[in-house]
Amino acid sequence: MSIDIKKQVISGIKNSGQFSLQMDETTDISDEAQLMAYIRYAGLEEMEEEFLFCHPLTTTTTGADIFNFTDSFFREEGLSWSQCHSICTDGAPSMLGVRQGLSARIKDVNPQTIVFHCLLHRQNLASKRLSKDFDIVMQEVIKIVNFIKARSLNNRIFAQMCLEMGSEYTNLLYHSEVRWLSRGNVLQRILKMHKEIEIFLTEKCHPLCSRFSDQIWIVKLAYLSDIFDELNKLNASMQGRDHTVIDLSEKISTFKGKLKLWKKKIEENKVASFPNLNLLLEDKNVEFKKLQELKDIIIDHLQKLDSEFDRYIPEDMTKYSWVRNPFDIDVEDLPDHFQNISGLQEELIELKNDGVLHHNFQKQKKSLSSFWTKLRSQKPILVKEVMNVLLPFATTYLCEAGFSTLSVMKSKYRSRLRPEHDLRCCLSKTLPRFEKLSSLVQSQGSH
Repeated sequence: MSIDIKKQVISGIKNSGQFSLQMDETTDISDEAQLMAYIRYAGLEEMEEEFLFCHPLTTTTTGADIFNFTDSFFREEGLSWSQCHSICTDGAPSMLGVRQGLSARIKDVNPQTIVFHCLLHRQNLASKRLSKDFDIVMQEVIKIVNFIKARSLNNRIFAQMCLEMGSEYTNLLYHSEVRWLSRGNVLQRILKMHKEIEIFLTEKCHPLCSRFSDQIWIVKLAYLSDIFDELNKLNASMQGRDHTVIDLSEKISTFKGKLKLWKKKIEENKVASFPNLNLLLEDKNVEFKKLQELKDIIIDHLQKLDSEFDRYIPEDMTKYSWVRNPFDIDVEDLPDHFQNISGLQEELIELKNDGVLHHNFQKQKKSLSSFWTKLRSQKPILVKEVMNVLLPFATTYLCEAGFSTLSVMKSKYRSRLRPEHDLRCCLSKTLPRFEKLSSLVQSQGSH
């Protein structure tokens, strides 16, 4: 079944002419390095995202090792690097190293390939930086969680105390740098259980129990829980299938706009945009404008966050806004780059004045890419430019999700499993051609 799925996918790639790759590497339960790749190409009716391979790297995991295996796979399957439009991966040196990394080696064989650093990784890097004041709060939160969670007796006593108090939750959450959403979840849980935690730490004579009586510290905690909750929402909205660079760039731009709005509101002593902070101040009957020092710290953090997003994600995708709705733009308003492409403006005028296509665009139930994919033969010049933004992967989400499946499939009880065929059957959208496969097998005769 796996081989039949692969044959169908390879056939579709060859028919499409161009493809984009998404690649990542991890270590499984048996300390074996696994290289996983997904591929995106234009199918007959829409963009296809398919599992390509999951191969063990038996020794080192350098850029040369990754490139050599991928190159041999392409040769074996009749694919060419000249067809590779783009590659999306994480920021590891073996992937993005400018001299010996995978991207540099791909550029050597095809200089036109676009190398894209995963937007999820960049969003996480941009949100990591905290000011000294907030970093101290974060480190103290981690110490409190570890004091309760890392000791089994403390954890049991705390859970029983919360149960007797009728608390909504009975357990705290761990923070992990690898699990990006954990920081926001930990802060939210600490804030919701701060009264229970204060009682427990006081009984244990822990030095950090006084923090929950410190009004400024609690307000800082409330702000951090709010801002990381927003970052978690952004991160979660960027996960999933069929996301293009233009989709996620719009989400990033929206978040940057919110940061500027929040900064302006804080300067005007308005905290309604931060629900936990707003509720806490109302409960304590404290006016935010009186907390001038805290106000300055929050404004500084929002400013740094905005700067970090600009530094890590500088791409401006507004020039491709016409891809989102080509019927609402004048050809004269296209950026100069597109106006200099012969035949593009003419095809866009034809598209704008085609009533049937306009109706189909308004009534379409599938993705944006499905609309443009069907126009390849009718508007080749226009669609070629559209594919430059729709074809590349924006994140390595599919590989990360694939690794989660791998961790379940290859457990300590099946540590010698070679998982590629199982993963292909599990993760591919393409179904095996069962009738064809069954026709190749002789049926069991009577005895």
